[in-house]
Order: sequence, then structure tokens, then C-alpha cells
Amino acid sequence: MKEKIEAILKQVLPKAFTFVQEREFLGEKSLIIGMAASSHKINGVAWQYPQFCALMLHLNDMSLNTQHVGGSGGGNIYRKPDMNHTKEKYLAMKGVKIPFRKPQPTEEAVLKAVERFCQRWVQALKDNREVLMYQHLVDYDKLLK
Repeated sequence: MKEKIEAILKQVLPKAFTFVQEREFLGEKSLIIGMAASSHKINGVAWQYPQFCALMLHLNDMSLNTQHVGGSGGGNIYRKPDMNHTKEKYLAMKGVKIPFRKPQPTEEAVLKAVERFCQRWVQALKDNREVLMYQHLVDYDKLLK
């Protein structure tokens, strides 16, 4: 399963920083599927990458969901807040949710869901290109071509 997911990441996100890590916790094996705009660690902190999103696949029951890893990740990317918007003007950054629907617990459905999430991640970056956070760390034009 790990190799199939890595192949999807390489195909859909050839210029992004991606990884698939195996984890075992209380006898349950899982895969952490991560994608980020760059491998640069923000402020040198582990798991803090620009526009980092992650999925967790529990191999025992084939359930897939978004996952926060080390306080970051999940199903959001971050953009600059709109200073003219009353609800955003006091924020340091604004989250943009990546659409995700939990798939059926079959290998085929999970692989399709991972591919869809990657495509939606890229689309969210493109849709928010001009207001994305971490402009000084990431060449978004190169990443999104």
C-alpha cells in the first residue's frame, strides 16, 4: 500500500515535498501521508512545513482521515488574512479547508481518495496563489506549473 500511495504522490505532486511514513501504535499499523509546498522547516521546527497537509491511513480497517501531525497538517492550507474583513483583520493567518470525504474502506476507494485530496490541495494552492503564506520560503510559480 505504501508504494502505491508514493506512486500517486509522485505522479500528482511531482514538485512538492511528500512522504509516506509507517507508524505503529498499540498494535495498529498506520501510514502518515504528508504533502507540503517545501521541505523547509518553519523556524526549524519538526513537522512545520509550508502549506503542510496530512492524511492518516489505518491499515487494520482501511480508514482514511485528515491528520494533524506535530500540531500541524490536517486538511488546511494557510493564506494571509483580508485586513478589510471584520472577522479576519485580527488574525495572523486564515485557514483554507481542503475538501475531503472519508472513502469506503477498500484499497481502490482509498487510493482514489488520496489522489483526489492531492489534486484538491494543488487546486486550493492555485486558487489562493496571490495570498498564500510563506511567499518568502516557497517558489509557488515553480511548484504549481
